[in-house]
Amino acid sequence: MMRGMSLLELLVVLGLIGLFVVVSTSNLTATQRQIDFDYFAREVVSSLEKCRWKAFQKRCYTGVLITQKPDNSYEFSFFQDGNSNGIRTVDIHQGTDASIYRAIPIRRASRDIEAAILKTAVPEIPPKTGTLSSEDPVKFGKSNIISFSPDGQSSSGTLYLACHSQKRMYAVVLYGPTARITLWKYSNQNWQMVGDR
Repeated sequence: MMRGMSLLELLVVLGLIGLFVVVSTSNLTATQRQIDFDYFAREVVSSLEKCRWKAFQKRCYTGVLITQKPDNSYEFSFFQDGNSNGIRTVDIHQGTDASIYRAIPIRRASRDIEAAILKTAVPEIPPKTGTLSSEDPVKFGKSNIISFSPDGQSSSGTLYLACHSQKRMYAVVLYGPTARITLWKYSNQNWQMVGDR
């Protein structure tokens, strides 16, 4: 003879199903955030590449101005040299160096993903030693301009991106003499190069 489930057995089964759903959902959310962060970092690199190729195509300087907004977030603005002296802040403010693309905010997911350095002790990218200061994620000199020349050179520096909830980072590194862009990923206390363009 078959017997049904008691109320207690039914509650235990429902509790286990609920626990499984909660664990699965949190794992899916974390995985999705990692995917979003990976895509975001590659999107930043693509924006810089697009500006670099514009310098080749137009045979003039182009550049990206990284500005800090009042809420301490950052954005990209793209410009083309208008007077053959390179991309300069004063020329941008006077309108001589004209905007070529719309500005792009460097943040996603309510600023869980943004231009930033984690508050924990993050080591410098090898071969450098020491730790990064978490104050400024934009390391391109005082003007925060990434400039690309028509003959294949660029500013040298690094832009750091952070995903706070995942405690992960990316670093977009430009090498001036060749305008080479490398992408470094920081997780588990280590930096690893994951892209070279």
